[in-house]
Amino acid sequence: MDPIYDHLKTFGAVKTNVPMSKHTTFRIGGPARFLVSVSDTEKLIALLNFLTGEGVDYFALGGGSNILWKDDEYDGVVIKMDNRNLKIDGNKISADAGVSLALVVNTATQNGLSGLEWGAGIPGTIGGAVRGNAGAYGGDTGQSISAVEVWRSGEVVSLNRGDCGFNYRESNLKNNGDIVLRAHFMLTPGDQAEIVKKTQGYIIERASKFARDPSAGSFFKNILLDQFPGDKNILPEKSLKVGKVGAAFLIENAGLKGYSVGGAKVSDQHANFIVNFNNATQADVLAVVEKVQKEVYDKYGVELDPEVEIVR
Repeated sequence: MDPIYDHLKTFGAVKTNVPMSKHTTFRIGGPARFLVSVSDTEKLIALLNFLTGEGVDYFALGGGSNILWKDDEYDGVVIKMDNRNLKIDGNKISADAGVSLALVVNTATQNGLSGLEWGAGIPGTIGGAVRGNAGAYGGDTGQSISAVEVWRSGEVVSLNRGDCGFNYRESNLKNNGDIVLRAHFMLTPGDQAEIVKKTQGYIIERASKFARDPSAGSFFKNILLDQFPGDKNILPEKSLKVGKVGAAFLIENAGLKGYSVGGAKVSDQHANFIVNFNNATQADVLAVVEKVQKEVYDKYGVELDPEVEIVR
C-alpha cells in the first residue's frame, strides 16, 4: 500500500483509484489516486496542513456540480468535503462547507427567512456556492453572506463579506487558494407562504427548461449588458431589463443547439448547458466549448467565459 495511505486514514475514510466520473454531476473524469471523505472540520484543517507540509497536490470537492474533470489520472488527493454542521440562530444560518445548498435553502424557507430563494433546485454545497458566488434569478450567495471562515496557508481566517470580493460568479476565494470551511448567512424575516411560493416556482421552472442529461449546469457566464459590443436592439427585452445578455441566447442564435462532438453536445433544451449524452470525455466537452466560443465570437464579437471549473 502507498505509504501516504495510512496517514490519510487518520483524517477520514479513504478510497484509492477512484473514478471521478462517479463524483461529478457531469459523469466525466478519470481516476484520482486518493479520495478522502472528511466529516470533521478540525480534521479537515489538519489534513490540509498535512498535505501542504508533504507537498502533495490536493483538490477540495463539494457536490461536484460545477466541475469538468480531466480524463487522465489525478496524482493527488481529492478531499470530499463532508463536514455538514448546520445551525440557525434567529435570522442567521451558519453552515459548514459540505452542507448542501438545498438544505440551507430549505432551512431558511421553513423558518420564514428570505434571501436564498434563488438557490431552490440548484445542486452543490455551500463551499462551492460561496467560492463561485453561485446565483440565479437575480440573486447570489454573496448578497446574504455576513462572514466566511477559510483555511489559508495553515491558518483559519475569518473574512467579512467585503473581504471575499464577490462579483458575478466570482470571488477572491476562487482564485487565491483559500479553502472555505464554513459560511455565515444573514437573512431577512419574511412571509413564509410567499417564500415557499417563490422557491417552488423556481424549482418547477428549472425542471421544465434545464437539461436532463448529465451536465455541470450553466457552462458559460452571461454577458453584462454594458459589455455587449453589438446592436442591443436585437436582444430580448429580458436582457435589457436585468442588465445581462444570456449566453444561451447567443449560443442558440449562433445555430449551435444540438451541436455535438463524441458524447458531448449543446443541450437541445437549454443552449447554455453542455451535456454528456453518451459517455463523453473532457476532450469531447472542450471541443464543443471551443466551437461555441468561436461561433459566438464570430457572430457577436463576444468572448464567452466558462463559469464551470475545468480541471486539467
